[in-house]
Amino acid sequence: MATTMVEPFAPWLRGLGQVLHNQGTVSAFVPPADLLIDDDGVTVTVDVPGLRSEDLDIELENDLLTIRGQRPFPYPQEDGGGPVRSIERGFGRFERSIRVPRGLDPDKIDASLADGVLKVRMPKPETTKPRRISISAESNGDRQAKGSEASAESAPAA
Repeated sequence: MATTMVEPFAPWLRGLGQVLHNQGTVSAFVPPADLLIDDDGVTVTVDVPGLRSEDLDIELENDLLTIRGQRPFPYPQEDGGGPVRSIERGFGRFERSIRVPRGLDPDKIDASLADGVLKVRMPKPETTKPRRISISAESNGDRQAKGSEASAESAPAA
């Protein structure tokens, strides 16, 4: 005796059920962000399509950069009875907090918004940037600075 398994609903009907179930629900907007750290500072790049600079708020507290905003729902709110629609993009208030290195100066942050991309640049403070340290060397009891002066004095005469 052969057993035949029958799927209770056709795939297209199952998909329609998902659309009807999700009708009217809007997912939250969570903008993706990149964090880049180089020798000169930190750059955070965030995708915020459709937003203007006045829709965004940026705050740096200790080592936490927080970006807040709201992506408004662009369609008229219907109270039932409207056409079935699928909304995949997220809307509403959002807040992204990103850990950055300590010691960044909030007064030196440069933020720009172009083509739906927010770029926040924070220079590293002078105290945390790498510095070249000169080494002094002693020769015959005299202290000499190692570097260009020391190599010029110790170069053999031609």
